[in-house]
Amino acid sequence: MSAKMELGPSEKRRKKTISSDRVFDVCNYAFLLVVIVLVAYPLYYVLVASISNPYQVYAGQTLLFPSEITFEGYKRVFRESSIATGYLNSVYYTLLGTVVTTSLVITTGYVMSKKTLPFRTGIMMFFVVTMYFSGGLIPTYLVASNLGLLNNVWALILSGGVSVYNVIVTRTFFETSIPGEIYEAASIDGCSHLGTYFKIALPLAKPIIAVIVIFTMVGYWND
Repeated sequence: MSAKMELGPSEKRRKKTISSDRVFDVCNYAFLLVVIVLVAYPLYYVLVASISNPYQVYAGQTLLFPSEITFEGYKRVFRESSIATGYLNSVYYTLLGTVVTTSLVITTGYVMSKKTLPFRTGIMMFFVVTMYFSGGLIPTYLVASNLGLLNNVWALILSGGVSVYNVIVTRTFFETSIPGEIYEAASIDGCSHLGTYFKIALPLAKPIIAVIVIFTMVGYWND
């Protein structure tokens, strides 16, 4: 005698859940595949077009595979010394600007986090105003000219050396993440202000330093 065993409610729910999960996985993978194709194809096309006959590319005859493969474009790139100089300058400005800006921002943020700083609120308001109002191109040029920064790398570095937004982020970190009792203990032990900054504040500020370095490096490289 044979009889079909009916599934219980819990077993039915389990199978229904498994089926729903499979449908979700299939839809999810299909969506991600479409996204990957949309993101990867432009990069692939640039690579294919770079080794194809430019006239074929302009005519729209190069879509998936190279047409009339040629490396003349790469030869011309490597013959141009100005391209290598441009990249070296980009790396140089990025590294120098990151070091200078990070040093200024971290130091300013640390000082502005001190509640004993005279005119602290007024100085901070002065910084905030510069976020919304600037002198403009001509006054900036005149300042750089009077300071002797024309045709000088420092005109690019010092003009944007302090980001007010990053200063606010850094100040907030020092105020909320490092207890004031640590500074008081250092002061009682005879540590100077500079000693407190270099021996206590900076070692404890590694997370915010990393954040500012990333923000600054990306900003200078994009510029």
